[in-house]
This record gives sequence, structure tokens and C-alpha cells, in this order.
Amino acid sequence: MMQDPDAAQKALAAPFEAMEKAIRDTDEAAFKSRWHARGFEKNLVGGSGLAGKEVFEQGSRKKWFLKPGLAQARALGDGAAVIVPCEIWAWEKGRAVDKVDLLLVKANEAYVVLGGGEKRAEVEALASRWLKKEITD
Repeated sequence: MMQDPDAAQKALAAPFEAMEKAIRDTDEAAFKSRWHARGFEKNLVGGSGLAGKEVFEQGSRKKWFLKPGLAQARALGDGAAVIVPCEIWAWEKGRAVDKVDLLLVKANEAYVVLGGGEKRAEVEALASRWLKKEITD
């Protein structure tokens, strides 16, 4: 991925920190800025996934955010794509209510979310399509 493991962790953590703040503040523009435009508007994963705008709407309404398991993240294509397992963390309940995998991709030297879903195989298939350049900016 990157030479410096701390820099890699920070690069992966940044979108999640920004998305959590955006959901808590109900700031859709800030949330959207951490997503690839195509993945924000359309579910690219398949049956187990949601578009970014749906993630924002649900998270804001139900008071949950995506809590990443960065230690379990799996880089693909020399870090061009990273699958990050996440808990759906309900802050009023103080616990995880579900689990998903998110696909982060490099865009302008920073990571953005392309999509996510409950079925790992669907997220891996999206990663494969991204790395084969079947999905473009």
C-alpha cells in the first residue's frame, strides 16, 4: 500500500472520521465528498449494497455510522483499492447493529468510498471491476 504504515492507516481512517462527523451533523455535502460520485448516486455493489446517499439517509435517521476495522483492511492492486470491514455502530445504543464491507478506492491521492454491502463476495466483485477499469471516474 504505502511505505509508511502510519500514513496508510491515517489515509484509510480519514474518510471514516469525516463520514461519522457528517452523519452526526446531518451534513450531506460533507458525507458526499468522501464518496466516489458514481457510488454516492448508485448502488454499485448489488443486492446487499446501498448507494452512498442511502447510507447517509439511513445513518442520519437511525443514528448510526460506519466504524471501520482498519486492522482487517485488505489492500488490492498495490493499494488502488482497499476492502474495509465495518460495523454499523448505533451511537445511542452504544453497540454494533450490523456489519458491512466497504470498498475504498484511490482518487486524487486520497481514498473515497466506491460502495459497500453485506456480502463480501459482492464487494470483492466491485473491487475487481474497479481494478479492471470497468468502472471509471
